[in-house]
Amino acid sequence: MIKNIALTAITVLFLVGCGGGGGDESKTVAPTTSNGKYNLWEYMTPASSNTNTFTLSSNSVDSTYKSTYSVTNNRVTEIADYAQDETTIYEKGADRITVKFEKGGKANGTYALKLTANINDLVTTRNSTCKLTQHLDTFTIAGKEFSDVIEITCGNIPGYYQKGIGEVAQKEDSSGKNIRVLSN
Repeated sequence: MIKNIALTAITVLFLVGCGGGGGDESKTVAPTTSNGKYNLWEYMTPASSNTNTFTLSSNSVDSTYKSTYSVTNNRVTEIADYAQDETTIYEKGADRITVKFEKGGKANGTYALKLTANINDLVTTRNSTCKLTQHLDTFTIAGKEFSDVIEITCGNIPGYYQKGIGEVAQKEDSSGKNIRVLSN
């Protein structure tokens, strides 16, 4: 139960920080087209279907969960084992990535990301605090090493995405004491 609450809080923090949830694309303020150096689709979604195991460290207590990714041409569906009635769907469009959330098979929010971005660009199509803050050739967190990683920061909370893999780490707070890390 505590694990579900913590993971739900993480998702809410990410969505609130990125200006998502409402699905009202009429509030678009950032241009959706960009010739950015980094293709966010390649970093934020896995290249092939798989199941990843994540370790969540919160208040010095570790727990694990699995997320299963089903990948087709321009669509990735994610289901985590802690919330099997909830689905996250990533769809690649010509100039954006639409992220949809479903709960019990019904729509439960949406937001859009630019397809490409440069360092210091906003990554959402709506005004937000979410920026592509850096590219890391190698990145180590919680004893795990990753390569070719981008950092996207919403407010002061960073998330890390490896090219061809998707999310590899997320800090839950600015202190870095509560984190989740890909642990395959």
